[in-house]
Amino acid sequence: MQDWLSVGNGWRNLFLLSNALQAFALGLLFARHRWWVKRSRLGAFLAGAAVTPLLMYLWTLLLALLWPHAPKLVYIGVLPALAGLYLIWLAAVNLRRVKPLCLRAAVWITKLLHFDKPALLSLSFALALLVLLMPIVIRTGTSTATVQADAGEYMALGQRYCEDRDLSALLAKEDATGHFRGHSHFPSMELYMVYGLMHTGETIGYPYDKPMLTGIGLLVVYLLFAFAALLIQVTRGKKRWVMLGLMLFNLVPNFVYSLSSAPRDTWRCLALLLAAVALVELRPAGGWRRYLGKLLFVTALCFTAMSAHVVCFVVLPFIVAAWVLLCWLEAVASGTKSGLHTLLGAAGLALGGAAGTLLAYAGNLWCYAKWGQFSPWRLMTTYTTAPWYDLYMQGEYKLEITTRQLDFWQARYDIVMAYATPIGIWGLRLAFLGLVGALVAIILRRIRVRREVGALLASMHQQDGPIAVFLNEGEAARTRMAWLTAVLTASLLTLFTLAPMSGLLDTKLYSFSGSFLTMQRYTLQWYMFASCAIVSVLAAVEALWPNVLAWLGHKLPTLAAALRARLPHRAVWLRRAPAYLCALLCVLALWQGTKESGYANSIYRYGRPMLTDQSMALDESFKQRYSLMRQLNALVGDDQKILITRVGYQYALRAKGYLLTSNPIVPLMNLPLAQVPEALAALNVAALCTEPDFWDERYYAKSTLSEYLSALPPEQIVEDGHMRIYLLDTSLVGKLTPSIAAQE
Repeated sequence: MQDWLSVGNGWRNLFLLSNALQAFALGLLFARHRWWVKRSRLGAFLAGAAVTPLLMYLWTLLLALLWPHAPKLVYIGVLPALAGLYLIWLAAVNLRRVKPLCLRAAVWITKLLHFDKPALLSLSFALALLVLLMPIVIRTGTSTATVQADAGEYMALGQRYCEDRDLSALLAKEDATGHFRGHSHFPSMELYMVYGLMHTGETIGYPYDKPMLTGIGLLVVYLLFAFAALLIQVTRGKKRWVMLGLMLFNLVPNFVYSLSSAPRDTWRCLALLLAAVALVELRPAGGWRRYLGKLLFVTALCFTAMSAHVVCFVVLPFIVAAWVLLCWLEAVASGTKSGLHTLLGAAGLALGGAAGTLLAYAGNLWCYAKWGQFSPWRLMTTYTTAPWYDLYMQGEYKLEITTRQLDFWQARYDIVMAYATPIGIWGLRLAFLGLVGALVAIILRRIRVRREVGALLASMHQQDGPIAVFLNEGEAARTRMAWLTAVLTASLLTLFTLAPMSGLLDTKLYSFSGSFLTMQRYTLQWYMFASCAIVSVLAAVEALWPNVLAWLGHKLPTLAAALRARLPHRAVWLRRAPAYLCALLCVLALWQGTKESGYANSIYRYGRPMLTDQSMALDESFKQRYSLMRQLNALVGDDQKILITRVGYQYALRAKGYLLTSNPIVPLMNLPLAQVPEALAALNVAALCTEPDFWDERYYAKSTLSEYLSALPPEQIVEDGHMRIYLLDTSLVGKLTPSIAAQE
């Protein structure tokens, strides 16, 4: 019998090849046309490559709507075929330009690889961090450890679609049987998983699902591409500061949890970062045809980003709002266009984004119209006075937290998690300082321009007819304007996306700040924007540092002359101070992100034990964790029910489980003890699967169902250290083997 490491590797390699082909083709397409990142072909390439998984999802959605029963080859073959054809066409049309293109490429690569000493130091520490993190990312991202928590349910839904090709089952918001929770979000992650699951033979699911698990792991790589593209935008491609931004990525708090057990968070962050990258350099300019094209683009962009996760509803609108304000402030600063005209044009495009957002949010609106709740799976509609219900509301539903109103200024250190990572507090500080500095620069620039124009018009007062004034301020002024836009971009994105965490959206019914304070994985994207604010402001300071030194020399000529006379060589160090500060910050980021004690909340610190976990190295975590359930699944007939306490068990049971806390099943927990056996028999329940701590330490233990199950004979309660199974069907007794070694 083949083991896990050999089964499915061929399909996994095909999936990797397909991903590489598509990412390379999309990267070249974006770089060739400078889409999204106009000032950097490398940034455009990274942005295009990062789009790959979202394009796979949209392609699967399109087929699910128009041709759901298409052959697998159509699902997995069209995109790489189109990518290959584009590369062939690109090579053919440029065949006669091979030599000049090679020369241009050599010049570009030489320029790209040119590093001064501070940038080289920053690169060295970034590469050191890459060496440390790469094994962790690869092992975590491609292992079965991702089949946990909600991920198991998403995988089961994707697997079910692959088998029945029924999109309505994914879009259904009310599960009348109790198999699933009735998701209120759009099933984008499930459709992306479908694309990976299609890379199999006749059997879909474990252990032939290596492509899907690899696809989940690749999301981290695509996320890094999107993050690097945004860093290039807000630092104007300054290498050393891009390196620092990548170092700060390691300090994003609790990201390792998302990486190992909640892939939907990585999916959400990728979508939001790409939305920001796509909007940053978009402007409402051009004729009406171009404007309509941009309107459709923003609508599609926001639909795609919103469909990633329900949390995007309180983040994406603020990204769009930050972009609208950016367009207006840039127009006001330049003084070459009507600020009001630009503001109205950007607001019009934002309305298209709102339409796309609401379209992807329609499932939540449907839930609210029917139940009065945006997420019906979080609150069971059958209220009960049973003892377990209070624990459920306080613990699982987090009633106290989700209704608690926070004062942002009093709780700001907790909200931005300054105690865990320097990103939060310094991102907030520098974003605020950057915004204030940019606004001051805009005001001073407007005053100066008005004075110059007024003086020019005053000297031409004798001219008849209208007079148009055009000020050509030179390359230096345009560079300052570009840095102003970069700082505004990073600062506005950081401050605006902080709004849900600050209490701005809190109501008497729900507190977003309270939720985000305790569920830090929902705020992961904010720390990435905060990292961008840090590097953008510091990069702008470095760019403007010579002007500051010149101003000081002009204002303090005596002191400047004395310093030059006594410390002639220190002037060079003084001019390079920001660059060496960046290298120092890279050293601190590496030290903070790799130390084993203190509050170094980093990917490396929490991911390092994965390198010594033998079960993870051999990729046996799925078999170890779900061995009992896999055996049970083969023994229980379709006419019987398997009750489960977590949706994550669904993938191991091939979507055959019935969720105990779903509305059709939860009345079991409200019955008097004497009625429980009869109700279980009426439902034809064969077994109940749970984890010992999940059952004993939560609200389940307070139910009469727990009292009944705990009184079963010992032979009907099977445990293996990972799972506990209560066997209601006595014919199953003795047929489950807790020992994985015996099973092997």
